[in-house]
Amino acid sequence: MILCVTLNPCLDKTLTTPAWKPGDSVRGLSVREVVGGKGNNVARALKRLGRSARPVTFLGGSVGETCRAMLKQDDGLDLIAIETEAPTRVILTVLTQGTTDQTAFFDPDPKIQPEEAKALTARVEKSLALPDVEALTLSGSSPSAATHSLYSDLIGLAHARGIPVFLDTYGPALEAIGAFWPTAIQLNRREAAGRLRKPSVTDADVLGLLADWRGRGVTCGIVTDGPDPVLIQYEDRQYRAAPPSIEVVNPIGSGDSMLAGLVDGWLTGGEPETIVRHAIACAAANASVWDAGAVDPETVERLEAEIKLEPI
Repeated sequence: MILCVTLNPCLDKTLTTPAWKPGDSVRGLSVREVVGGKGNNVARALKRLGRSARPVTFLGGSVGETCRAMLKQDDGLDLIAIETEAPTRVILTVLTQGTTDQTAFFDPDPKIQPEEAKALTARVEKSLALPDVEALTLSGSSPSAATHSLYSDLIGLAHARGIPVFLDTYGPALEAIGAFWPTAIQLNRREAAGRLRKPSVTDADVLGLLADWRGRGVTCGIVTDGPDPVLIQYEDRQYRAAPPSIEVVNPIGSGDSMLAGLVDGWLTGGEPETIVRHAIACAAANASVWDAGAVDPETVERLEAEIKLEPI
């Protein structure tokens, strides 16, 4: 079992429309809904890869109830949900028919209460004591002040039990990481720039950041850059990997699928190069379909052979 924590979930709605411009009254052609939030995408991808995954998240209001039902009925996931006073947010993505144009509208982040944050910590601590828990993933942003230190606290709890932790976050939640660091960290290049407080970063900047993480005890660090090469530090070795060439359908959830692939590869075991190839192939497989986390294992296996990985 892999516990997949999301602090800032959402109901992700995609409305397909004819061509439009601001100020128009637009009738949608179709609408699709899925429970969003990075950790939920990770859990979805892990299930596709044959792993047992359990989402852990905050849910509130009628939207939260909808998300709870969808995760159970549509995704077949047995979640741990902490009920919140604040309603779960909605993200509306408007997709213009016949194009790749997408415009996303985000509800404001919910304000999580301190007692709600403590309740999630307690549920994760209890779950980490179960004998079948193999790993913990921590994904996405922190919505409010009460949750900024949650990932750091959960890393400490997992560390005490020898459970590997896989982290994909940025901003206050990343800045709050203190005494204990995760097994693996994954960021994109924009997030790495934010971590270094720079408007943009060079390869040398990224490699220096990866080396710094290694010095703090991180086994695997990954910084992605969309379709461009990925920079990796695995133990004391650094790599550059060129993702496979694919026809991109929807890149949303690709980072989450990469994290799922990293966890899957880690638990399977093997050489670092094999684990990294598997993770990158999962990201590419996700980008080749519309639904976030809908990775196909056969596609992943095919794409692994197309990844160019070289030591630095």
